[in-house]
Amino acid sequence: MRQFDTDIKYIRTASNILRKNNCFVTLNWYDSVQDRKTRETVSEESLDWIGIVDDNIKAVIQSDALIIEGSRFNYSQGYQTAIALQHNKPVLNLYRDDLPEYKEWPDKLFVSGISNPLFVSKAYRTEEDLERIVTKFLHDNAKKVHQLDVKLAVDDAAYKKLQNLAQEQNKSESSVIKDIVLSNLDK
Repeated sequence: MRQFDTDIKYIRTASNILRKNNCFVTLNWYDSVQDRKTRETVSEESLDWIGIVDDNIKAVIQSDALIIEGSRFNYSQGYQTAIALQHNKPVLNLYRDDLPEYKEWPDKLFVSGISNPLFVSKAYRTEEDLERIVTKFLHDNAKKVHQLDVKLAVDDAAYKKLQNLAQEQNKSESSVIKDIVLSNLDK
């Protein structure tokens, strides 16, 4: 956020790489920031920060992996990294080591120094570097899945329970059913 206008091209490049690899962004925060910056009438103090933080935490937990653009160090990057690792999500920390603040920042290697088999920290300088690193991370962490098309008929009472569960968990009905099936397969 400190150098949003400079950094946004790299964030969009990473997002485009995800799309190109049939992945999607769980939480697109950068378009809302761009919109706020364009309007210039919204003060940061007027934002619902509790909602923003909750949305970020939910997105990290629901995602398959986390990619951090960590060139501009801040608390939230470490916090989101910790949450992802606690939930066994692979994390890719990206940073541009040619930035002045990277060279001057005393704690620049704190996040990069995390020791966890699910954590990778990589420096890049160009969009080509970024594409190579992100593509490799996606390939290394691709899940092998098998798609089953299942038709399920439930009575009205069961459907209402399913709808309530989905609403409580902020998920779709099919995601709740998948969670129930998978948790029973583990038994």
